[in-house]
Amino acid sequence: MTRLRSIVLVPANGDGLDAAIASEADALAVTVADADYASEELRARAASAIGRAAAAGKRVFAVVNHPRTRLLRGDLEVLAGPNLGGVILPHAMEPQDIRDVAVALREFELKRGVEPGDTLVLATIDTARGVLRSAEIATAAPRLAGLVFDGPAYAHDIGAREEEFGDRLAFARGAVIAAARAADALPIVRANAFELQQLGHYGFAGAIVEHATGAAVANAAFAPTESEVARARAIVASYVTTRGNGGWAARMGTEVVEADSVRRAKQLLAQAGIEE
Repeated sequence: MTRLRSIVLVPANGDGLDAAIASEADALAVTVADADYASEELRARAASAIGRAAAAGKRVFAVVNHPRTRLLRGDLEVLAGPNLGGVILPHAMEPQDIRDVAVALREFELKRGVEPGDTLVLATIDTARGVLRSAEIATAAPRLAGLVFDGPAYAHDIGAREEEFGDRLAFARGAVIAAARAADALPIVRANAFELQQLGHYGFAGAIVEHATGAAVANAAFAPTESEVARARAIVASYVTTRGNGGWAARMGTEVVEADSVRRAKQLLAQAGIEE
């Protein structure tokens, strides 16, 4: 189970890297997907940042180029290895996008002595097509750890106005959250710090924020409450007892507790920093 309440995005020019490393963020994200810079420059800068952040004990993601740009392999040639915790794939629109990334990652994991599958993938959902295929995308590869909903990009794709709050993008948010949760993946949102408290009630598990100061806000917004933690522990305990007695589904009050319920409960406990 992965804890990703807060991911601080470090821009292509590297500004804010030190603050991000020193922050309370669960992870950092550096980018090599920016057409305003030369690919070689971005890769070298990202490799240095990944090494520094990993040495400080931070999980580091790289925002890589989409496979169809034909730049992905070059990105992974420089970045893949024990220090890279995962990649964030922009503009995921179909399951094959994820499979292409997973195949490329496996090749470099084997070359670099990394256990195949250890490098996680987060898929960014930012189009109508991506939203409608989000359930298939979420199950495209076992290493898919989460779906990232990019509201402003999605609004642009469908011809809507951006919004911080409100129900204009409610269908898309709900579809991404449901797809991720059904696949035992994390629904993550790209948002500014002002939105986080509100979005913490939608079902998202974490956020990508653009400044280190947003890390603490995100951690608080997406931290499970004491009652949620207590309920999750009760779900796990009831299921363990039932399985010990030979049953496959437990009862907890009027609820039916099955393996899926336990996985979601353990995911919530992981978000709270509790191992069960």
